[in-house]
Amino acid sequence: MTENLLQFIWQHRLYSTKEPLQSTEGETIIVLHPGSLNTHAGPDFLEARIVLNNTLWAGNIEVHVKSSDWILHQHQKDENYDRLILHVVYNNDAGISTSKGSIFSTLELKSYVDESLFDRYKQLMESNRFIPCESIIGSVPSLTIQIQLERMVAERLEEKTGRILELLTLKNNNWQEVFYIQLARAFGIHINQDAFERLALQTPLHLKKKYKNQQPIIEALLFGQAGFLSDYFDEAYPDLLHSEYQYLKKLYDLEPISVHLWKFLRLRPANFPTIRLAQFAQLIFQSTHLFSKMVNAQSLNDLENLFDIDVSGYWLNHYTFRDESAHRKKHLGKSFIHTLISNAVVPSLFIYGKLQGKSNLCEKAIYFLQQLPAESNQIIRKWESKMGVAKNAADTQALLQLHKKYCIPKKCLSCGIGYHILKQGDKK
Repeated sequence: MTENLLQFIWQHRLYSTKEPLQSTEGETIIVLHPGSLNTHAGPDFLEARIVLNNTLWAGNIEVHVKSSDWILHQHQKDENYDRLILHVVYNNDAGISTSKGSIFSTLELKSYVDESLFDRYKQLMESNRFIPCESIIGSVPSLTIQIQLERMVAERLEEKTGRILELLTLKNNNWQEVFYIQLARAFGIHINQDAFERLALQTPLHLKKKYKNQQPIIEALLFGQAGFLSDYFDEAYPDLLHSEYQYLKKLYDLEPISVHLWKFLRLRPANFPTIRLAQFAQLIFQSTHLFSKMVNAQSLNDLENLFDIDVSGYWLNHYTFRDESAHRKKHLGKSFIHTLISNAVVPSLFIYGKLQGKSNLCEKAIYFLQQLPAESNQIIRKWESKMGVAKNAADTQALLQLHKKYCIPKKCLSCGIGYHILKQGDKK
C-alpha cells in the first residue's frame, strides 16, 4: 500500500458501497464528491463534499496510509490542515488532532477495499516487461485503449509545443520566424536538428526575406552562416557563394556557427546536412507566406505540395562542396516531407490554434497527423506485437508518449489503461 495508491482509490471511489461507509466513530458517511486532487502543498483533496450523519460538509480531505502519518508529517503543527472535513486512512493506528487540538472524523478504508486490487497493483509495479501491463492488457477493451491513445496524442503535442512557446517569447510572437525555426530544426531530423536550429536562430529572417528572390544569395547566406564558406573554392559556383557571403557577413556583421557542429558520419549522402541545407534554401527561395499557407491548408496533399522542391543546379551533381558525384535530382522525398509535417507543421498548427482560441485548427492538426503513415521503430514494433498494428502517425506518436511518460516510470495510476486494470473486480 502506498499513499498514491490510496489517493487513487479515494479519487476513483474504488471501495465497496454495498454497505454504508462509517467513520471510526460510527458516523454514516455519504461521499457526494471526493474532491479535486491537490498537486501543491496542503491537503490532498480540495472542495470535497460529504454527508456526515445527515449533515452536509464541504471542504478538504487528507489521505494517509496510517493515521500516525499525520504526526509523522507534522500536520498537527500546520494550520493549513485545521479545516479538514475528513481524514481518510487505510489503517487507523493512532489518534490525531489539529494545531488547535480539535478532532475530526476518520474513515478507515481497510475493510472496504478488495485486496485483489492490491494484487493487481503489485503485479504492475513489479513487472519487468516492456510495459507493466503486458500480460493483462489483452483484457482491456479496445475503446479504453483508444481513449487513452487520443489523450496521449494531445499530450505529446502539448509537450512538443513547449519549445515553440519559448521561441514565441524570444521572437516577440513573430509566428513567421518561429515557424521558420521549427522547420529548420525538422530539416535536421535527429542528428543535426540542434545545428539547424542554431543556424536559424543566428540567421536573421529579414535577410532571407530581403534576398528571397535571389537564389544564390539565399544559399550563400545559409551555407555561410552554417560555416561551410570559410575557404576559397576552385569551382565557380561555390566560389561565388563564398564571395557573396563575405560581402553579407561584413555588411550585416554576421557570425557563422561552427562547421564542426554538422554531422555526416553514418548518414546516407541524401541526408547529408549540405543537401538538407540546399533543400532548405530552395524552400525559402520558392515559397511565399509559408506559415499562412500551412494554416489554411485543407488536406494532407495541400501540405505535401508546399514542400515539392528540388535543389539548385550545383547540387544535382554534388553531395558536398568540392566532391563531384553522378547527376541526380534531390527533391524532398515523401517520407521526409511527412517528417517535416509531423515535427514542424502539426505542432505549430496545434499551438497556434490553441493560443488563438481556434479549436478547429487544433483538430485539423490532429487530423493531419492521422493522415500520415504510421512510424516504424523498435518501440512501435514491440507495441504492435501486444496491441496490433498502428494505423497512422497519430497512433505511433501516442504509443511513444505512453511508453516514455507512463510505462517506463510505471505511472499506471495516471493511465486510463491502468485504471481499468485496477478497477476490475472491485466490490461495488
